Amino acid sequence: MINSKHWLACLDLSDMDEVLIGYTAFLTSVVKPKTITFFHTIESGPTALEIVEQFPELETEEEFLDLIRNELKEKVSGHFDDNSIEIRIVIKQGKPTDQIIDVTNSLEPDLILMGKKIGYTGEGVIPKRILRYVSASVLFVPENSRYNMEKVLVPVDFSEESAKSIQTASGLVNSENVTAQHIYRYRAQFFPYSLSEEEKREMDQKVEKKMQKFKNDNGISDKIKFELTLHRKGKIADEVYSQVVGDQIDFIIISLKSKTLNSLVSHDFTDKIVDYAFGVPLLVQKNQEKHRKFLKSLFGD
Repeated sequence: MINSKHWLACLDLSDMDEVLIGYTAFLTSVVKPKTITFFHTIESGPTALEIVEQFPELETEEEFLDLIRNELKEKVSGHFDDNSIEIRIVIKQGKPTDQIIDVTNSLEPDLILMGKKIGYTGEGVIPKRILRYVSASVLFVPENSRYNMEKVLVPVDFSEESAKSIQTASGLVNSENVTAQHIYRYRAQFFPYSLSEEEKREMDQKVEKKMQKFKNDNGISDKIKFELTLHRKGKIADEVYSQVVGDQIDFIIISLKSKTLNSLVSHDFTDKIVDYAFGVPLLVQKNQEKHRKFLKSLFGD
C-alpha cells in the first residue's frame, strides 16, 4: 500500500459514498497515489429501470450516464483539491461484483477501496467474492471511520505475509504505534481429560519462542508491540475487536495468502475478520504479483 500508485474506489450512489470519498481523501494525506479512479456500476435489470423512470426528461442512455457522471464528479470534487492526483470517473453497467472484478483486471489498480455498510440500508456488493477474485489489496471502510491514523493493529500468524503487513503498518505510523496480535488456542482435549497447568505453560512458552523467531527471522523492530492472545471461546474476531477497543486502534491490516485452492474458497480467518463490524478501516493486503499468477493458473487469461 505504501508504494501504491493507482487506487480504485467503488461508489454506489448511496450515503456511503460520502464516507468512502471522504476517507479516500484523508488517506491521501498519509499515502499519496498518482491516480484515483472512482467507479460506479449501474446495476442492470429492474433497479436500473426504476432509476431511469425517476428522470423522464432524459431521452437517451448517454444523457442518463452524463447525469450520473456529473453527480459523482460533484461528490468527489468537494473532497479533492490536490491537482497532483489524477482523478477519474468510470461508469459501467451490469452486476456490481462482476464489473468491479472486470475493471480491476483491466486497470490493474494497486488498491481497491470499498464502503462497508453497517447501518445504511442495503447489503452492498459481496466483499468476499471480490476479495478472492482480484489481485489487488482491498481496503474496507466502515461508515463510522475516523479520519485518523495513529495506531495500527496487525493480526499475525508468524508467516512471511504477516511480516510484510507489519512493514506496511510501520510505513503508515511510527513503529511504537504498531501492535502485532497473535491469537492462539490450547490444543483440544477430549472430556474428561484436560491440559495440566504445566502443559499450558509449555504451550505458552512455545508460542513465545515462535514469536521471537518470527521477529528475528524478519528483522522486526523491538519497537513493535506484540500481544499474545489466548483464545478460549466465542468468535476469534472478538479477540481482535477487544484489542481494537482497548488500544483505540485506527486501522487494521491483515494478509491474504493465495498458495492453495483451499485458501481461495475456505471460510478462513480472513473471511471472519472481513465479516466483523470493527468500526475501523480494514486493509486486506496481498502480494499482487503472486496473487495475479495464482488466479491465472486457476482460470487462465
